Amino acid sequence: MQAAVREYATHGYHGARIARIAKAARCNPRMIYHYFGGKEPLYVAALDSVYASIRNREAELNLSEGDAVAGLKRLVAFTFDYFHDNPDFLHITRNENMLGGRFIRRSQMIRSMSQPLTASIGRLLDRGLSSGQLLYRPDPLQLYLSIVALSAHHLNNAATLSATFGTDLNDAAWRAERRQHVVTTILRSVGANEELDCAGHSPEK
Repeated sequence: MQAAVREYATHGYHGARIARIAKAARCNPRMIYHYFGGKEPLYVAALDSVYASIRNREAELNLSEGDAVAGLKRLVAFTFDYFHDNPDFLHITRNENMLGGRFIRRSQMIRSMSQPLTASIGRLLDRGLSSGQLLYRPDPLQLYLSIVALSAHHLNNAATLSATFGTDLNDAAWRAERRQHVVTTILRSVGANEELDCAGHSPEK
């Protein structure tokens, strides 16, 4: 599956080749057809795999309980770091978007495994609003999409933005500054009355 994800992420659905996947995985191409049925069902399985990976990690954040501001900060920081550390996820989803989401609609898993995330974000927002930690309660999906956009745009467009502004967006120091900016922006968007730094501590007054 790792070989398949890498192949589809690198070459897209149309450019991917079962032969290369088999070679990278050190298996017989006929076995891939036997277990998955062909290129298309293997691609859908690869999509399931990358989404299951991020959804499982998000579930470990335990957003449904505890301090709302700290939970939101964990979600933003995790999303930012996950996209940076897992470029195949961004590549394969970007390629699927170029296909108009044609194959992801055929997945039996992705929608069902994603709904608990927005539900847990909703509970976090409700908890923060009732406790007075948050002033605003945006739609959970709207908030999550804002987190995704702020965490991924600089990665998807690093080459052009770096050239346009004369700043290396792949520089570690710039990335750390961007990470803090994204966390702060999301916290301010919900009116958090306590901002946390990237280590999860309140800034000194």
